[in-house]
Amino acid sequence: MIRDTELQELVEMMGKKGPVLSLYLNVDPHRRTVEKYKLALRRLLASVDDQASSADLQRVLRYFDFEYNWHGRGVACFSCQADGFWRAYPLFVPIEDSVFVNPRPYIKPLSNLVDNYARHGVAVVDHEGVRLFLFYMGTLEDVSGMLGEDVKHHRAGGRSAARFQRAAEETVERNVKDAVEEAIHFFESSCKRIMVAGTDDNVSLFRSQLPRAWQERVVGTFNVDANASAAEIGELALNVARQVAVARERALVEQVVTTASKGGPAVMGLADTVTALQDGRVMQLVMTEGYEAPAYRCQNCSYISIVTAATCDFCGGPMLPVPDVINTLVRRTLEAGNSVVVVSGDDSPDLSLLGNIGALLRY
Repeated sequence: MIRDTELQELVEMMGKKGPVLSLYLNVDPHRRTVEKYKLALRRLLASVDDQASSADLQRVLRYFDFEYNWHGRGVACFSCQADGFWRAYPLFVPIEDSVFVNPRPYIKPLSNLVDNYARHGVAVVDHEGVRLFLFYMGTLEDVSGMLGEDVKHHRAGGRSAARFQRAAEETVERNVKDAVEEAIHFFESSCKRIMVAGTDDNVSLFRSQLPRAWQERVVGTFNVDANASAAEIGELALNVARQVAVARERALVEQVVTTASKGGPAVMGLADTVTALQDGRVMQLVMTEGYEAPAYRCQNCSYISIVTAATCDFCGGPMLPVPDVINTLVRRTLEAGNSVVVVSGDDSPDLSLLGNIGALLRY
């Protein structure tokens, strides 16, 4: 698992004595065996053995041979042994295999994971109480809950049945209100995204008692037994998180396309996006998954040009080719405190057709 401070460290890291090897490996046990993971690892490293240092290649192999416990669904590794730099992050969310050798850590896949699987709370509710869970990137961070009054049901008929029924309903109402208060207290300072789980009736009742501001924090719901294990709840919550991420991505792309087409504060395509980013106007960067693009960067002032240039238009310094400028755009966006969203081309055909990259702007 990776924290915000650790991601920021990767954003700021620059290889001084050599390039940085960045490797992402899917180790999801539902997809392949340990032997197949190791085969995929060897193939990834072989694909960059002419670019990466032997020390970095050996450091990655040593980690998987002797240090990694093969738990989780993915691993992100960053190595620059020439500078004494090594970071490895086991991930409890899936990630696709990839490897990069660049002057800086290649963080685009990781920033997308952090965005999609940000810290979220789950409230598992029934008539008598609530179980509360806090997850971050698939990892359980904290738990809480409350158990209210026992809801008594009676089989007597006639007037007594109606009286007992009203008493049971009042007990449920008190329990739900107490559960809502407990959930608000638990989640208030820890997360902005909440899921409510249980039976349809219990979920509906719980949500109806939430204040409006808290109803807006609910990003999804799912059915689960009130006594389900934390592992099962976490797995279901991950599925909902991915569905929510896809919906958010589609909405964002639609917003960028619509705003840009109307001449509003948004841009589409690499050229306009690079210009806006260098002007400090980008608020949210969005791109198609796997999109790469070459460019040129000034060795002196770091100005980026997407057209061939020998010298910088601004300072006259030498322009050096950059095989993939997208990681640079991601890094600069994150350094400025703004967000990056990477979407699947299948989920967002509009973005693929309009240049694979765009941004919402400040002005």
